[in-house]
Amino acid sequence: MENKEKSTDARYLLAALIEIYRGNVVYLPEFDPQMERDLLRDVFSSAISFARFDESRQTISNEIFKCVNEGATVKEQMELAKDQTPDVLNAKMVAAAHVLKIMDDSKIMLS
Repeated sequence: MENKEKSTDARYLLAALIEIYRGNVVYLPEFDPQMERDLLRDVFSSAISFARFDESRQTISNEIFKCVNEGATVKEQMELAKDQTPDVLNAKMVAAAHVLKIMDDSKIMLS
């Protein structure tokens, strides 16, 4: 039995991102594309403030630009995580945890 519904579980998406940025492989359902894009944009926007190096901030800025103009997916993040620097990965991981905490504390959806 195949389920064609797209997941709208923002908490799962953010938890999956945290694990991806830690270097773990996670099961990824098909997410609602708009929710996925909005949450990734929120994570990337927050990650800039957590990056330590200018090069890392530029990399994340490029990801924001791509996300806004072309879209972004968690599956793409899984592929990118293999090649990104520890500073970029750490900034995005902390940002995903930050967004998750804000969502849990306020019980609202960002974006």
